Amino acid sequence: MKAIKISRYFYLMAVTILASTFVACEKDEDDPIIETRIVEKDPTRYAATIHFNEVANDIEVELNSPNKPYINAKGQAFNITRLRYLVSDITFHKADGNSFTIDEYHLVDISQAETQTFTPETKVPAGEYTSVSFTFGFDEEDNQSSIYPDLNIENWSWPGEGAMMGNLGGGYHFMQLEGQYDSAGVSKGFATHMGTARNNTVSPTTYEANHFTKRLDSSSITISGDFEFTLEMQVEQWYENPYEWDFNTYNLSIMPIYDAQRKLNLNGPSVFRFKK
Repeated sequence: MKAIKISRYFYLMAVTILASTFVACEKDEDDPIIETRIVEKDPTRYAATIHFNEVANDIEVELNSPNKPYINAKGQAFNITRLRYLVSDITFHKADGNSFTIDEYHLVDISQAETQTFTPETKVPAGEYTSVSFTFGFDEEDNQSSIYPDLNIENWSWPGEGAMMGNLGGGYHFMQLEGQYDSAGVSKGFATHMGTARNNTVSPTTYEANHFTKRLDSSSITISGDFEFTLEMQVEQWYENPYEWDFNTYNLSIMPIYDAQRKLNLNGPSVFRFKK
């Protein structure tokens, strides 16, 4: 019994001391407050490999074909001698409205096989994404004259102030698509170049950015490791949806023509499709 009483005494003393300590701590306003924070780790990120492919009428594009194997909605047969285009800001969208953008650009030149594959330096967070989008060309913020040395070397600039053909707004090309078409049995050239749209039908002259952003159909993707997909251009769509393009009206020197530039902008979203 004695042992029990002594144990109870020490128990009561211990509780009293602890209670006093807690009270003292509560009253001491000078003591530092230690906060416990849960730091979320960055999600694992994975490398993307993006392949580019070009078809016309579902035929793989072949440069400098001696005949004219492709046809537009107007029934005009054509071939392709040059095709270069620029994409930027590839973006991965989630169902909750959040997204992740690869803030890089890539110039495709189908005469250079190595440009048909793009492996961005930026890696993409793991997760489930409902769709993928990209910008064709540069948006207005990025489309600034002479700021990209690699594009300057490629003669990719769009005419700005002081240019021989006049100021078309500066910045860079979005696309150079060239070839020959059949006009009543006569072979004629075309050069479908796209960039900033200059509207000189109004005063003062205005310059429209003219890029477009395409959210690709059926482009949901789950990223749990390094991944790849293909961005495919259907070349004939530049000339038929929604506006049917007539090579006899828009052939060479369309860069200063506002109406031609706007038609390319509006036809562009139907051009691309996503393939895993």
